Amino acid sequence: MVRARDKSPEMYGWKLVDLKPNPKAVLYPLSWGILPIAFAVIMMITRTGEEWIAWAGGIGVILFLVGGVSAVGPRQGAFNSVRVASGFFFCIIAIFAWVLVATNNLLEIYAVLSSIMALFMIYRSLDFIFKDIGLVYQVDWEPKQIMPTDSMVEWDIRSTRFTQNTMALKRFDGDRFAHIYGSRTTEGLVLRLDIFGIHDGNRFDYRTLGLDLLDFISEDE
Repeated sequence: MVRARDKSPEMYGWKLVDLKPNPKAVLYPLSWGILPIAFAVIMMITRTGEEWIAWAGGIGVILFLVGGVSAVGPRQGAFNSVRVASGFFFCIIAIFAWVLVATNNLLEIYAVLSSIMALFMIYRSLDFIFKDIGLVYQVDWEPKQIMPTDSMVEWDIRSTRFTQNTMALKRFDGDRFAHIYGSRTTEGLVLRLDIFGIHDGNRFDYRTLGLDLLDFISEDE
C-alpha cells in the first residue's frame, strides 16, 4: 500500500490548486472600514450629527466583514480555524454593539472599543490566512462515488457522499487542520484536500494525513 508519508499528493495523481485570496479585494474594504468608524468617533467627541454615529460605526464594521469574507471565500472551510472564526465573531459582536447604540441601550464608547477589538481580531484572521502556503489538492470525482473511509486514520467523517460542505476533517496542533470537501468546476466534480494553517517557511509532513491517497483515484484516471 502506498501512503502519504512517501511523497506529496501530486505524486499520486492529485493536482495542486491555487486558491489564494486577492489582496486588493480584502484590504480595500478593510482600510475603508476604518474611515466611517473614525467619523463616528469625531461625531461622538464633537456631539455633531449624533443620529449618524451608530450608522457610521456599523458600516465600518460591515466593511471589515466584507474584507474578511473576500479572504475566506477561496479557502472553503477556513472557519474550522479558531483564529479565523474569532475575527468574524468579534465583528458580529461589534455590529450588535452599534445596534444597541442606535436603540440607546449602550454607550457609544463601548461600541467604539468593540470595533477596535474587531479590527484587531479580523486583522489577525486575515494575517493567518495570507501566510498560509496554500496546500490545496484535487482529484476528479464521480457523483455517486463513495469516499474511501477505510483508509482514513483519525479523521472526523461527516459525509461519505459528495457534498460541497466539509466531508471529513482532521485537526493537528497549532490551529492547523486538513479537510476534504467537494467542489463543482467547469470541468466537472472534484474532491479537494485542503491542508490549512501551514505558513511560509514551514513544511508539512504528509505522513500525518493518515490517508491512502491512491484510494481516491478512480481507475479511469
